[in-house]
Amino acid sequence: MLKKIQKYLFIISPVLILISLFNYYLSGKFGLLSLITLIVGLGGGIIFFVLYYEEVVRKITKRKVKYGFNSAIITIVVLALVVIVYLVTIDKNKKFDLTAEKRFTLSEQTQKILSRLNGPVNAYAFYSKQMDKRSVSDLLGQYHYLDKDFNFEVVDPDLNPGIVEKMGVKEYGELLIKYGGKTEKAKSANEEGITNALIKLSQTSVKKVYFIKGHGEKSIEDYGNNGYDRISQAIKAENFEVDQILLLRAEKVPDDCSVLIAAGPKNDYEQHEIDLIDQYVQSGGRVLFLLDPDEGQNHLNKIALLLEKYGLLLGNDVIIDPLSRVLSGDYFMPVINDYTYSPITKNFSLATFLRVARSIGVKDSPGKNIMTRIVARTGESSWAETNVRDLFQKQKAKFDKGIDQKGPVSIMAYATITLKDQKSAAASSKASEGTDTASDKNKEAIVLAIGDSDFISNSMYQTQGNKDLFLNTLNYLSDRGELISVRPKQQESVYLTMTAKQGRTAFFITVLLIPLFVIAIGIYTTVQRRVRS
Repeated sequence: MLKKIQKYLFIISPVLILISLFNYYLSGKFGLLSLITLIVGLGGGIIFFVLYYEEVVRKITKRKVKYGFNSAIITIVVLALVVIVYLVTIDKNKKFDLTAEKRFTLSEQTQKILSRLNGPVNAYAFYSKQMDKRSVSDLLGQYHYLDKDFNFEVVDPDLNPGIVEKMGVKEYGELLIKYGGKTEKAKSANEEGITNALIKLSQTSVKKVYFIKGHGEKSIEDYGNNGYDRISQAIKAENFEVDQILLLRAEKVPDDCSVLIAAGPKNDYEQHEIDLIDQYVQSGGRVLFLLDPDEGQNHLNKIALLLEKYGLLLGNDVIIDPLSRVLSGDYFMPVINDYTYSPITKNFSLATFLRVARSIGVKDSPGKNIMTRIVARTGESSWAETNVRDLFQKQKAKFDKGIDQKGPVSIMAYATITLKDQKSAAASSKASEGTDTASDKNKEAIVLAIGDSDFISNSMYQTQGNKDLFLNTLNYLSDRGELISVRPKQQESVYLTMTAKQGRTAFFITVLLIPLFVIAIGIYTTVQRRVRS
């Protein structure tokens, strides 16, 4: 009995070693079972080799065995090389996204935010066993792929009540992100929600945006198609506070105002309001005008004069773009895809769709300490129609050479006003008198105008690059250049639609033709072998 066991040690020994290694793989540590089976397996192998040394050597030296042994050695060496290459490259994998819409590639904004983070980021997704964790795990894995300091864990709330209580989790599906000693809850378990949470965690201060009201402007509280409720939420997601202000009753623009926005006023501002805006600009403020065309007469004379003071020209016209007709729109929806090289539109290639827009030009000589720049223009097929009254009454447009402006037409421009700080001015005067010298420190005010306010309304803000262009503009005006980018897009489901004939064809090829072809080859091969034998 003992001799039979000894003869089969060459089988028992490697089996015990494999059991030991498999147990180690499952448990992640060398437990008692792994240790015992490994020692017994190695000991059995040594005993077998000592007892049957001569017989082993004799069989190995046979010609067939020798060739087989050499083949085994080569196989082992190749497998060892494959394992070594795998271990070296396991953390240096490269992914390629071949989908048309880059569904598995994080947006430019996400990549920028991750590159600016210093230190570890920890994300916790609280999903129960019954919930689908694969999508959120894959998404968080993409963040980890770009930034190895981004760590994530999918936690089962039912099995980890202590963590749930400690982190204040109230419901299944919550996603919390910790960075820099702060914790932020993602509003949604998608790229937009996660990246917005990272933006809030990475920003040290919250800036405030004010929308002027009182003259029929777009309202951030309006949930209708023409309202600004959705773009207001998008602004807040960029870590801004949003509020409205009635300048008619104000003594000045609030000190905490980072950007003042006039979104589509239907009537001209009072002189008191114009003065407040002008004072705000002179103190280094940033103002954004979103101005729609007037039907017939220019009712925004005071606003036009204020813009002209800073080198911007408000056109009394309506942009006509025949190209938009090709894109299922009408002549009143100009398509913007011509951007100049500016801090707002650098590397920006998305088209922007406006709705009933007017031209915004720049003066050739804007004045001292004022620099103007055009940001976006319409296409060459467009023009600026100056006969506005007939256009709206008859709904017909015709280009009149020498009267209308041929495209490309400027539709977005801004002016940068260099202002000398009062303290620096005082210091400079003292320096001229021979007292303490100090370097002049200038600060900049910016006035930016766009010839449309509808392009970021609730019904249009998600169209192509509309939201990105506006938010990039807002970040530029508030000195947050690092957030200028293309933001995550909502993934659309892709469906394969086939006619009944196409469905039958696909069924015939995949279910019948291919299997029958394989069976035919097998029968043919079998018959040929029998004929030859």
